[in-house]
Amino acid sequence: MKKSVFKLITSTSLVSALLTGCATTTTLLREPSVLVRDPGSLVGRPKVEKNVAKIVALWEPSSGKGIDNLNARGFTGQILFFGSGCETGARVHGKVNIYEYDNFNPDSLDEPELIHTFSFEPDAWNVHHSEGTFGHSYRVFVPYVQKHRDQVHCGLKVEIVLEDGRTVSTQPTDVLLPGRNTDSESTNKTRGFVRNSQIKSDIEAMTGQPYFGEPRTVSVKPAPAPRTLDTLSIPFPKH
Repeated sequence: MKKSVFKLITSTSLVSALLTGCATTTTLLREPSVLVRDPGSLVGRPKVEKNVAKIVALWEPSSGKGIDNLNARGFTGQILFFGSGCETGARVHGKVNIYEYDNFNPDSLDEPELIHTFSFEPDAWNVHHSEGTFGHSYRVFVPYVQKHRDQVHCGLKVEIVLEDGRTVSTQPTDVLLPGRNTDSESTNKTRGFVRNSQIKSDIEAMTGQPYFGEPRTVSVKPAPAPRTLDTLSIPFPKH
């Protein structure tokens, strides 16, 4: 009885795949053994972008857990992956590496000083996935691994190793990590985390087309309440 049920489920999945015309159908016809090795490919795994063409990474200083599981300062990033000609972020499946450089100077001709590589296997990276206005994105915190508390410029580079072995990466992003004596004005100069206008300009520069996503949110101060005239009652003398 169990064998009959399995055959029925398999047959139903196969017919469904053939009728929907999904990418899995071609693989199945070319390589039927996929049913044994990867039956999950027939039942609707989330679609992933296999031809990643560009990565957009936005970073800001923040705090979280360090590699020793203690509180640490570091960087929170929102990372988007784009296929060729795509205007929204795509879901990906691959190993992601984030390279952290110390005392980073984008104008220097010398090789930047790599102090740590954070590596995420595909399943571990998928934990950071979310979906919003600009499509699929990944939010992640990486700690600054040095123990001093001084202000420092760091470089952060994101790389993905796709299933076919190809790698796509960003250029290192210069992020100022404030220290103990950093004033708020210096800190605000490098804060650029997930501003809609910044993502919008990155998408338009990549695709060459205007992006008509949701408009940027603008904060408007409420108008001051109208002033009222205070009144004073003066009693007349009694006769």
